[in-house]
Amino acid sequence: MILKKLILVVALSTISSMSFAKNKINTHNALLQLQFPKTTEVKAGGNPLLYYGGPVISNVKVFTILWNDRVSTEVKNGITDFYRAYVDSQHMDWLNEYATNVKAVDGRAGTAQKIGRGQVLGEKLLTPSVTAKKITDVQIQQEIEKSIDAGLLPRPDQNTLYMTHFSKDIQITIEGMTSCFSFGGYHSAFKSVKYGDIIYGVLPECSMFGSGGFNSITFVSAHELVEAVTDPFPTPGSSPAYPQAWNAVDGNEIADLCTSSTTFKTPKADYNISMEWSNSRNSCYDGK
Repeated sequence: MILKKLILVVALSTISSMSFAKNKINTHNALLQLQFPKTTEVKAGGNPLLYYGGPVISNVKVFTILWNDRVSTEVKNGITDFYRAYVDSQHMDWLNEYATNVKAVDGRAGTAQKIGRGQVLGEKLLTPSVTAKKITDVQIQQEIEKSIDAGLLPRPDQNTLYMTHFSKDIQITIEGMTSCFSFGGYHSAFKSVKYGDIIYGVLPECSMFGSGGFNSITFVSAHELVEAVTDPFPTPGSSPAYPQAWNAVDGNEIADLCTSSTTFKTPKADYNISMEWSNSRNSCYDGK
C-alpha cells in the first residue's frame, strides 16, 4: 500500500473533521492555510528531517498532464511555464542539502544521489477514457499508464514526475476522502509491470480556495513537487520507513513543516509558492 501524501484543505479557518484509518494515510500536521496569510512557522529543534534510506529524484523531469479540456485557462496558459522556471532555479540548488550520501536511520547505506536542477519534458492535454466527474486515485494511475502505452506521455525513468491537473468539476476520491473538501493535492507512486516506478502528483482545482486563484495552484504545485523530489515513495501511516527518503519522525515531509508562502520572481512572472524546511538553517526557507 503506497501512502498518498495529502495537502489537507483549510478554508476560512474551518477544518473539516475526518476519521482516518490507521496506517492508511498520513495526515499529521499537514494542514495548510491556502488563503496565504502570514503565519507562524512550525518551531522545530535540531534536524527534524531524517533520512530513511530511499531514493530521491536527482534531476526532476516534469511532464504536465492536463486531465481534460475543461482545465482552467490560467492553468493551461501558465502552469508549465511555472514548472519550467521553478525546476531550473535556486529552489532546486539548495535542496542538495538532502543528498543521500549518508547512512539511513536504520544504518543502511544511502543511495549516493545529489539533488540538482531539472527540466520540463512537455505538456499534454488528455481526452481521458474515464469520463466520470468523480474519479478515484486508481483510475488516475490507470489513465497515466494507458496514456504512456498510447505514446501520449513519455516513458518514465527514475527522474520523471507526472504533475496532473484537473478541472474544477472533477472530484477525486482516495481512501474515503474527496478533493477540495478533505485535501488540496497529493503526490504518490505506483509500480507498473511495463514501466517500473511511476511517480505522479494530483492537483485538483478547488473553487473553495477562493481569491487564491492561480496563486493557490502554484502554491500546492510547488509543495507537492518538492515533496516528491525529496520523498518520492511515501509509505503507509505516520511512522516513516524505507523506501521513504527524507521525513520527520511523525511522517511530515519537507513542506508539511512550513505553512507560509513566498514569492518566486522570474523574468516572465511572479509566482506564489510554499516555503520548505531546511535542516541546515533549522527553519523554513524561501529558497532565495
